[in-house]
Amino acid sequence: MNDLLKYLIIVTLAYYLIKGLLYLLLWQVTYKVQEKALTEKKKQKRRRQIEEEIWKNDLDDS
Repeated sequence: MNDLLKYLIIVTLAYYLIKGLLYLLLWQVTYKVQEKALTEKKKQKRRRQIEEEIWKNDLDDS
């Protein structure tokens, strides 16, 4: 009975360890995706600003 209890505790701890590692991995992946999305959003915003400046300058020149 005592050995069975030890195995149960070990299996339970291993389960929570694996579960924690999976959550950590998912969190890291989500964070990386968020970073990439934010940098892409900033690039697009900068491109739009440059295009607006170009069109504004073209309209002012004519």
